[in-house]
Amino acid sequence: MPLYMDFHQFETISVEAVKEAHIADKTVQKQYGVRYLQFWVNEAAGTVFCLVEGPDPEACEACHQEAHGSLACNLQEVEPGFFKLFMGDGQPIYHGVTMTKNGEVDPADRTLLVADIRGITTLKNAKDYKKLYVPVKPKNLVVDTLAAFNGRFIEHATDDSLIGVFDSPINAIRCAQSIQADLLKMAKKHGKMSEWDFVFRLALNHGQPLTKNEGFFEVTTKQTKRLCMVAGPNQIVLSASLQELYTMETAASEASLPASSVKILTQAEEKFLQALFELTEQNLQTASFNVNNLCELIGVSRPQLYRKTTSLTGKSPNDFIRHIRMQKAWKLLQTKMGNISEVALEVGYSNPSYFSKVFFDSFGHTPSSLTSS
Repeated sequence: MPLYMDFHQFETISVEAVKEAHIADKTVQKQYGVRYLQFWVNEAAGTVFCLVEGPDPEACEACHQEAHGSLACNLQEVEPGFFKLFMGDGQPIYHGVTMTKNGEVDPADRTLLVADIRGITTLKNAKDYKKLYVPVKPKNLVVDTLAAFNGRFIEHATDDSLIGVFDSPINAIRCAQSIQADLLKMAKKHGKMSEWDFVFRLALNHGQPLTKNEGFFEVTTKQTKRLCMVAGPNQIVLSASLQELYTMETAASEASLPASSVKILTQAEEKFLQALFELTEQNLQTASFNVNNLCELIGVSRPQLYRKTTSLTGKSPNDFIRHIRMQKAWKLLQTKMGNISEVALEVGYSNPSYFSKVFFDSFGHTPSSLTSS
């Protein structure tokens, strides 16, 4: 049977109350052909996540309705293998409550690490563009380091991002620092024109499996990738939710990397970046979309937009819009989601020739080099 996860939000909730609801579900589940397996509770946040097997979403909801009347804010089907990569496997379950391996109630939050690695290339020959893909040896170093810090590697199908999932945010922070230090060391050791000649960016974020409107870890993954896009060369960006943990971790460490190698965002900065990405992505297909439109939508003056965008992303607003357009174009072409003319329209260019010029200026090779590879 399909596997589903649902999400409940309460003003206040206790583990004991959820245990009682779980028992009530199991009392009536047979008549709906469902099987409630386990649940996660975060008392501080008032969130509950249930894992259930069932023939369809309606049967799962009907069981909840009869058992205790508490309907989920969101319910999503999850692929079992993908689910285990994010949530882990073999955790203790006590009367339905999912526990961590150290005996605490698992709140279901996970920490994501996203790594982006690009080979440095002069692009002097037609095949050189392939260096822009993730170099094999640095990728292997990242994957091995994730495992060493109890992270689970997720191969992402839609882009070149390397994603690690951690039950422990401290392990995620230590892993990111180790990856950063080791990549810098290998790049220095092997020098330019080697497979270790690259630029990397790392981002860490903390989040829950479902929200009211989005799919399984969709929000956290999207946000972490965005943080990675605003990291400087060879830099780690941490979300505001990890600031206190990072401060504690570095205070306990005998040695730390230079402050410039880590950027920690405030909640206000994250909120601004969220709006900046959302509004830009929503309007990519509109060829006339420009900085003035973005100012109106985000509700700031042009000087304010320039100052904030440059400070947080390292790019002017115009360059940021172009960058988002080109990043989406790259992904669409790489995954063969349309020909060059179709992709150009998808990212707001009605003239394929001009689109190809902007693409070349951004990446050093033409769109056709991706579609023919």
